[in-house]
Amino acid sequence: MTASAAIVFVWPAFDSVGWAGIGLCAAGAVVTGVARNRPQHSGPWWWLAGALLAMMAGDFCYGLASPHGGEPPVAADLAYLAMFPIVAVALVGLTRRSVTLDDRSRLLDLVALGTTALLAGWAFIASPRLAGTAMTATDWSMQAAFTLGDVVVLVVTVRLVTAAPRNASAILLAVGAAGMLTGDVAYGVAESSGGLSPGGPADFAYVVLYAAWGASALLPSMARLTAPAAGPVRAAREPVHGLGMALLLVCVAFAPLLLLVQAMTGGVHDGPFIAIASGITLVVLVVRLSDAVGKHASALRRERALREAGTVLVGAADAGQVAAAVQAAVRTLLPEGAPHAIVVDFSLTDLLPMGELSAPRIEPVGKIAPLWSAKLAEYEHVLVCPLDAGVLYVAGQRRDLVTALDAVSIVAGQAALALARISLTEVASRRDSNEYLRAVTEHGSDVVLVLDDDQRIRYTSPSVADVLGIWPTPFATLREIVAPEDRAQVQRTLERAGAEDRDGTRDLWSLRRPDGTRVLVEVIFRDLRDDRLVRGMVATLRDVTEQRRSELEVLRRAFSDTPAAQNRDSSARKFM
Repeated sequence: MTASAAIVFVWPAFDSVGWAGIGLCAAGAVVTGVARNRPQHSGPWWWLAGALLAMMAGDFCYGLASPHGGEPPVAADLAYLAMFPIVAVALVGLTRRSVTLDDRSRLLDLVALGTTALLAGWAFIASPRLAGTAMTATDWSMQAAFTLGDVVVLVVTVRLVTAAPRNASAILLAVGAAGMLTGDVAYGVAESSGGLSPGGPADFAYVVLYAAWGASALLPSMARLTAPAAGPVRAAREPVHGLGMALLLVCVAFAPLLLLVQAMTGGVHDGPFIAIASGITLVVLVVRLSDAVGKHASALRRERALREAGTVLVGAADAGQVAAAVQAAVRTLLPEGAPHAIVVDFSLTDLLPMGELSAPRIEPVGKIAPLWSAKLAEYEHVLVCPLDAGVLYVAGQRRDLVTALDAVSIVAGQAALALARISLTEVASRRDSNEYLRAVTEHGSDVVLVLDDDQRIRYTSPSVADVLGIWPTPFATLREIVAPEDRAQVQRTLERAGAEDRDGTRDLWSLRRPDGTRVLVEVIFRDLRDDRLVRGMVATLRDVTEQRRSELEVLRRAFSDTPAAQNRDSSARKFM
């Protein structure tokens, strides 16, 4: 670019070649920066490269005509005018994708107000005073239109700088916009003074424009203009209110009214300026209305989703139904078509750090539990909402998560209340079940044990002291309350009870009491973990020691009363 600029200033006769080299270098720098820095959203930068090529085409055409001293060709003016819509698309993309501008309503209103103020100042102050100069009214109006576009571009880039004051790419974009404004003003001053001389201040300002915009894409900071923020977001930002729809409508109607006034009072002499200003304010109005309609539709969708989620969660009977209701609600709350992943985790609550159980927040995926950060690695950010007995993870794009943060937090709060209600209901039902079992088995001889999923004894009937001669300690398991030599048979039966599908696993145990005597018990296991009132494995132990002793005695007597038994007994006494 320096070599091409040297051609413009040293050999003005070949300035068309110099401008072509400068424009191609600037556009090439943008393309190189996009390929090297890989921004998350590269569309605005491709449009910026297109704007630089359009301006380069205008400068090339103007350079071809300048050595002959003729008027600038129409192709040059068309290329310059085409550059502004392309720049507008690029800036709209930056303001839409930039994390530094979560709400652009005030920026758009300021652009419309500034455009209208410049149009009024030109039409009522500057244009009448410049009527007697060498330039025609159309030329002055065209120059004013260029200046108006420069001011709008400068306002938007300065707004990016104020939102990201340490971003070098945003600063260079503003420097380039300032160079474009300075160049157009210097060009107008030179034309009104007798003509533009090559290599003057205007050309230097245009070189600054190309260099600054090209360099802005080469810096790594260009990716941060559209990249997600690094810090966690714990609350959605309050909506920014613009300057008012009435003022915006006045700005849009001012240009047509001015055109009507000029047409009725002697001819339109500011047509290009009025057309550009009207187009800018109309685009601003369309974008503002589009944003407002989108926000209203999102609000209605969130309200409907919250009502439906509240209705479902009130009737949820277990954690699975709560998780399904939360997932359905979150899908509705996120923008339509937004890529996302939803995880409701009840398994790792005891292992999570305290930060996971704090207020809802948005943070990078790498900051959450390693298990889920690996599974959600394709996303960059995740919304973390604590539940009563778990955590809700919603992975997606940061802008979509910020939009749904408040609504998802409400759903998470309703889910936490539903889980707390279900937990309290289960505790109350379990307490009533234990009281019922205690009332039924208090005077019974059979031992009734209720085991949790981890095989810990949750309930023990009083008869355990009579049958086994012990009373289980709190949180003890069934294997821990028997003698070490008896644990193998207990473990085998527990494994059979957990593996068999049929209800009722039977076995016979011989257990040693603390006093050294043994008791023979018949044990029956029933799997009632799906029963809402029990939620556990029920083991019934019946002392069959006396029963088996009586059976053996009956057998012994039956065998001793037979003739063969009497002969054996007589022979044994004879030889004693």
